[in-house]
Amino acid sequence: MQKIKNFIMKFGSSFAALALIIGISTSNSACGMIFHQAKEPEAMNKFKF
Repeated sequence: MQKIKNFIMKFGSSFAALALIIGISTSNSACGMIFHQAKEPEAMNKFKF
């Protein structure tokens, strides 16, 4: 259990940053079928070009 906690503490922020980058990249796409994104959150509108 301690190894899992250490892994999460070490790489958790990297996973969060990766999720944000994927979210921004899909907010500008015309179709969300590639990422199986059914509905876009309202907060992602500020990242659109």
